[in-house]
Amino acid sequence: MSKSGSRKTQKQKGSRKERQERAYKATVSKRANTPSITLSEYIKGVNENYVNLNTTCNHNCECCKVAMPSMNYCSFVDIVTDIWNTYPDEEKLNLIFTSIEYFFRYDYNKWGMDSLVKPCMLLNKDGLCTIYNKRPLNCRMYGLWPKEDYEARVDKFEKAYSSLGLKREDLPLNTQCPHVKRVDDSTPITTELIEELFARLDEMDKKIGNFSSLQVAQKENYRTFADWLLLKIFGDEWLAKLTSFAMAADKSTMEEQIKAIKDVFIKEFSKTGVPDVRKRL
Repeated sequence: MSKSGSRKTQKQKGSRKERQERAYKATVSKRANTPSITLSEYIKGVNENYVNLNTTCNHNCECCKVAMPSMNYCSFVDIVTDIWNTYPDEEKLNLIFTSIEYFFRYDYNKWGMDSLVKPCMLLNKDGLCTIYNKRPLNCRMYGLWPKEDYEARVDKFEKAYSSLGLKREDLPLNTQCPHVKRVDDSTPITTELIEELFARLDEMDKKIGNFSSLQVAQKENYRTFADWLLLKIFGDEWLAKLTSFAMAADKSTMEEQIKAIKDVFIKEFSKTGVPDVRKRL
């Protein structure tokens, strides 16, 4: 073979990483247009096939005991469907109640650190993740973000809370866990790669959630599990009223209201059963 022919062949093949990316894109594109693929399979492909995010995490869940990250709508649908298929009504009700508490606890001036520390509601009594195989992309990325990207995220929170007297070291998750190491780091995790992963989930959000490109750009398809759950069960109007109340009420009044809401729901749901969120997705 001539030298020019050899160079042409190498150019066509590209690097190992480029070949892997092309193969994955072709596979996902084909599957996405195949009716037989499930939402879980699509998300699993995004989370696992494009780049290996498996780590040596020892599952102490220290990050999960502080916060529950925001997730794409499609990830919420995948997770909540599984929960509503398998959890008993009592546990579903507890998820709703915790979501309501977290919704009220947003103002640092009223709630202090309780507004910042909101443990993941999907941990079991031993503090371990109950949806580990379906955990959202943000969970998989913790400990793996490029340093400059993660530092920029913390910078925003530091600036936002500096006027309240909070220092950087006071902020939850102000650093990534140093014990998280990738099992296979042959493909570097870059800002561009992370953006591509989230973009794939955004595309699925447009399909199953009817989000427009503008809504995706404004991240309206991106909320915590608690916020998604309340939105799907009670709707925008109820949440708007709850927001107005939370902005005007003091902490003591909100605590009384939270208890009152729980009492009403316990009485109502004992008659009608816990709302089937699967029918509202």
